[in-house]
Amino acid sequence: MAEEFGEIDEENSLSWLDAIETRAVEIGDAVATELLKKKSADRPAEDESTCPKCGKLSRYQGQRQREMIGRRGPVTIREPEYFCPCCRKAFFPEHESNRR
Repeated sequence: MAEEFGEIDEENSLSWLDAIETRAVEIGDAVATELLKKKSADRPAEDESTCPKCGKLSRYQGQRQREMIGRRGPVTIREPEYFCPCCRKAFFPEHESNRR
């Protein structure tokens, strides 16, 4: 199965197991990065959102790219940005599925 996902470089590894594990981690990192990018871009944007600081309604400004640090390292995502005229600050509201 590992061969289906590309070459495994045993020459620069400590052992054959290390080579396979290194390739598996690389594949996992690539899958996680793409999933984060896709899911962040799929988030629906509302016309208004409540400012987390002052509680006033804020207007949607569009999608914005920003770099986040995930468990697998940095990833660039797109998400809705809002601007609060009271606080004069932009913010990215927490997604409903993250609230518990």
